[in-house]
Amino acid sequence: MNTRITKERLKNHFTYSFWKYALMLTLVAVGWNLLYTTTAYRPPKDKQLSVYIVTNALTQETTDWFEAQILSLCPELEDAQVASILYSQEDYYGDMQMSTYMGAGEGDIYILPRERFDALKESGAFRILDEAIASGAIDLNGMDVESCVGTDSEGNAGVMGIPTETLYGLLEYGIINEGMVIGVMSYAANPEAAYAFVDWLVETMQTERPDSLDEQTPQDTQNSADTVSDMPSY
Repeated sequence: MNTRITKERLKNHFTYSFWKYALMLTLVAVGWNLLYTTTAYRPPKDKQLSVYIVTNALTQETTDWFEAQILSLCPELEDAQVASILYSQEDYYGDMQMSTYMGAGEGDIYILPRERFDALKESGAFRILDEAIASGAIDLNGMDVESCVGTDSEGNAGVMGIPTETLYGLLEYGIINEGMVIGVMSYAANPEAAYAFVDWLVETMQTERPDSLDEQTPQDTQNSADTVSDMPSY
């Protein structure tokens, strides 16, 4: 039997067996990625803070900037994640995405539409903030939070969120402030860090109402919303 390796035989071998090598390389790449994903270091829950902004899409530059502010504000944290969830009343995908994240215990803080906040506040989803406000961990700076008072499923009543109507500074970063509420999730592993970021938001973003808002017509507002909705989500 002639087993001599020739150029012609090698050519035929790679021609008909190419898919085997491609499959092998693909399996190796997938296996390596899976191994890296499962073994990569992940900070414990109390060493990270994640924030989901349920509104329009935000740029990577904006989310990176907020992450940097969190890590500067809370140096004990090892990681910070800020992301947006594209939401509209006409599209249920954003609502489903938010509900899925909450159900999985993802996200320590949500900045979400008031109608979703009102629907969730009596289920025990959000922390009652009265102690944090009384201790000064969250300084309301004269903000009216009466509209965010609620009673959870266990009968505990108190302030469950911070309205963003007067946080006009959010507009500079493409975040809608009208009709939104900041809520700290009940499962947040590091509530002190969450309170610190909420306090920072109130202090930093509570600015004077921009004159440009008074000059906008209903059509301008709709055009702005249409432009934002066409942006990709991160």
